[in-house]
Amino acid sequence: MKILCFDIGCTDIKYGIIEDGNIILKKKVATEVDLGVDSFKKKLQVIVDCLAEPNGIKLVGVSCAGSVDINESKIIVCPDHAPMLDKFDFREFFGQFGLECYADNDVNCFGLAEMMAGHGQKYDHFLTMTVGTGIGGAVIMQKNVWRGPNFNAGEFGRMIMQNGVSYETVAATSALVRSAKENGLDVDNGQDVFALYDAKNPIAKKIVKNFYCYLAIGVANLVYAFNPQSVIIGGGISNRPQFADELKVELKKILHHSFYDTVVVQNSYFKNDGGIMGAYYLALSKHMEEK
Repeated sequence: MKILCFDIGCTDIKYGIIEDGNIILKKKVATEVDLGVDSFKKKLQVIVDCLAEPNGIKLVGVSCAGSVDINESKIIVCPDHAPMLDKFDFREFFGQFGLECYADNDVNCFGLAEMMAGHGQKYDHFLTMTVGTGIGGAVIMQKNVWRGPNFNAGEFGRMIMQNGVSYETVAATSALVRSAKENGLDVDNGQDVFALYDAKNPIAKKIVKNFYCYLAIGVANLVYAFNPQSVIIGGGISNRPQFADELKVELKKILHHSFYDTVVVQNSYFKNDGGIMGAYYLALSKHMEEK
């Protein structure tokens, strides 16, 4: 069965066609949140018109930033960077095109993908995090995604750090880039910062170290709170092969050895495709349940 899958973030709408667990088409378009909800709807409609009927697709899976009511496939708390998504009803939107739709939070979907076919297959209890424009999280307990009674579990990026700022304000990739620019580096994204870091630029080295220190503090607190078997980190930063090892250098300094020695911190299996792969497994499983 071919499923049209979306991974909707504040920067990009990633989408693709997945069949039998294989991505057979993958593209992306800028979300452009500043253009509002009508522009957003138009982008989705164009994708549907181009891909659904020509490929015989009747089923859609959506991974989206924010808190999502999985029973209604509707956003109940929009991401801070995309207010136009407030109360957006994916089931209603795709239903007008005759498509069956299931939606969930993007990192819940990422966790589901890792649990079904990634590094999470070997664990009963693990956490997933995405580090990008913001920081998202998901909690997998006894091989089930724990969403909380109000579908708000796993909002790791909203955790409060020193001086009352949120975790994602200081530890997301966007924070890394902002700090680099404030210190005079000519960069556009995280890849640019890490390129300078790998080239041993002294300013980049200091900024990246601070980034890892902040990121490690949040991970340490999550390990203390949940005692997971693994913390699996995705998002664009997970394309950096040495990312998890670099993070663990800072994590080892602050996490008690009995916790450090019993948790596996690792890059995600699906890298930046965790969202659309999770949307696929979500739609497939929900469709089969309701048959």
